[in-house]
Amino acid sequence: MNNSHQQPILEVNNATVYRGDNKVMDHFSLAINQLEHTAIVGPNGSGKSTLIQLLTHQLHPLAPKDGKPVIRVFGEHRWKVSELRKRIGIVSADLEYEIVHNLKKGYLTGREVVMSGFFSSMQLFEHYDTTDEMREKAAQALEKIESTYLADRILNQMSAGEKRRVLIARALVTNPDMLILDEPTTALDFVARQNCLKLIQDIAQEGTTVIIVTHHVSEVIPEIQKVILLRDGRAAYSGPKQEVLTSEVVSSVFDHPVTITEFGETYRVEMDL
Repeated sequence: MNNSHQQPILEVNNATVYRGDNKVMDHFSLAINQLEHTAIVGPNGSGKSTLIQLLTHQLHPLAPKDGKPVIRVFGEHRWKVSELRKRIGIVSADLEYEIVHNLKKGYLTGREVVMSGFFSSMQLFEHYDTTDEMREKAAQALEKIESTYLADRILNQMSAGEKRRVLIARALVTNPDMLILDEPTTALDFVARQNCLKLIQDIAQEGTTVIIVTHHVSEVIPEIQKVILLRDGRAAYSGPKQEVLTSEVVSSVFDHPVTITEFGETYRVEMDL
């Protein structure tokens, strides 16, 4: 699909971000159109986590001298964070860690985790006004990913793969326009990893714009059209995956010689010794 005529649903223009005295993002730019499924790939320390926190307003860029907006999401640069989070679903191992370590009374069911997505919180507090409609949508989100059996199961009694599926349902419960997956297969075994990637493929095919942020080239699923390679807080390369995912380009970003092999529409990386 050619989306070049559309306004980007996510746009970052020359973003510079500091953590204390350290510059962690340096004039970073990207533009992603609707249904332009994208992988943002880079080694540890390249700026992937900073980018996630920038998009969720946990970090803020330096104010530009020209006064132009640095970040536009769905064409707008001013958002109420709670409203923005309903339109962007986020799944990450860090989020899983935070939820597990903020369990109400020591437990939380799969259904409750999914429903917490309506409030962008780590748990369901007693003062939250939950509704039958929310419970129905939570059930639908679990059904969509074939995980209804996890609705009444306690989160800390689930396998790593089951927890990840519940977090994906949580991200989908508000029917977001964009789904951002940060290192989606971290800590998963081989079977759970393959199941997770297949689930992400299904979501991409059903009309949600998918953005995968990872340091694993093997997580670039067939539906991915664009790849952005990060290095030192900058977008070192950006373009169609066939042009970006070459041995020469990836080797230069990771500072180590590698061989990229394409199998159909998937990729394998081997380190050259």
